[in-house]
Amino acid sequence: MKNVVVAVLLMLAIAGCSRTPSNVHVLSTSNCGASWEKLAVASTVPKHTGNPCGYNVALPNWPMAGDTQFKTQFSKKVLSMAKMSYTYTITDPIRFISEARYLGKMGGSLELSADTVGSRYEMAENIIIDKMLREVTTELTRDLDVVDANPAEIEDAILKTAKDTLEKKGIVLSDLALVIENDDLTRLAIDAATAIRVFDAAGIRTVGENVMTARAGATKIQVITGGENNSEQ
Repeated sequence: MKNVVVAVLLMLAIAGCSRTPSNVHVLSTSNCGASWEKLAVASTVPKHTGNPCGYNVALPNWPMAGDTQFKTQFSKKVLSMAKMSYTYTITDPIRFISEARYLGKMGGSLELSADTVGSRYEMAENIIIDKMLREVTTELTRDLDVVDANPAEIEDAILKTAKDTLEKKGIVLSDLALVIENDDLTRLAIDAATAIRVFDAAGIRTVGENVMTARAGATKIQVITGGENNSEQ
């Protein structure tokens, strides 16, 4: 009997020495998530023995990747597809978990890896990051002419605005890549508008309009200007 008691005490002592790892944020609650305490690295993890509302939650403390796509509107109600990929890090886990409350009900192991958190955090990305990116992008593009829109400038503006907002939610957005995709008709309109500007700058706008009209209705045309013959396929 004495040996059994000693063994139980030894097991409890070992369990009580569980420490928080450095690659995760560990939060602890004793009131079912009504409030949280962030545990320092290498500190003892409480076991909450006998308290059904006491448990611990681990959140990743490394950069994670996400992506999203949605339709955004430019001026004159021109719709385009915006595709984004981004990298983010959870820097304030208490703020983050207050935004993604469902994570606070999971508890479980403190040993996390990049392979095990992907699907678990997809909903959090949708709720917190993707929603914010849609709102910011739509706000930035709605007054822009799709012909003049510069994706690189839009990308920089989105990153700056979203980064400032997401930091208040416990997230740092470290990088973002944006691709704007237009349908065939919109791309044709952009090409035509750009071509007209080029012809106009060269002082041959009328010739350019004739070329574009002819190309729209024929596979081969011939344009004569100033006595010179120019053929174009």
